[in-house]
Amino acid sequence: MALRTFPIMNAQLAELRPDESTTNDLPFPYHGDERGLTLPQANARGVLRPDDPTGAVGAAGSTDCPDCGGETVNGAGLFACADCAWSGSLR
Repeated sequence: MALRTFPIMNAQLAELRPDESTTNDLPFPYHGDERGLTLPQANARGVLRPDDPTGAVGAAGSTDCPDCGGETVNGAGLFACADCAWSGSLR
């Protein structure tokens, strides 16, 4: 097994050269007419599932309450209806 060697932190690595700038004046993340790659659109559609196995299941792609159609509140992936007692998660 070969041992790996890593650079040792010294003053030459920690201090800037006199001709080296501390700022970058180029626009982030691209400069000029450059354009980034187009990211693919996700086509997965989640469904709200109730905590209670006999409760109402939501429609694909919707976060409306499956029970009353009201607005749900997302708390770390756990959803609860603001109008009724429905609660569940997105699956």
